[in-house]
Amino acid sequence: MPSGTYNDDMPYCKICGRKLRPLYKNKDWINRKYHVSCFKDIVSDISNYNKLAYSKYKHKRIIADLPEDEARETKSFTINFE
Repeated sequence: MPSGTYNDDMPYCKICGRKLRPLYKNKDWINRKYHVSCFKDIVSDISNYNKLAYSKYKHKRIIADLPEDEARETKSFTINFE
């Protein structure tokens, strides 16, 4: 169980987007970017990350610096090999 309560100045988790609680037992809690449970989830998913990234973690595929759906609308791709 976390040792702190929510503060207004606490950052948000980079994975789930909810506020972080301070962990006073460890001195590095100020620099944390993730919940411990969120980090454990992403580590357990690392072997299937290429499949889960787009469904579970809501990443978007990028093609030619555009999101996939916008890039497919243009429908003109040129591949040059040097």
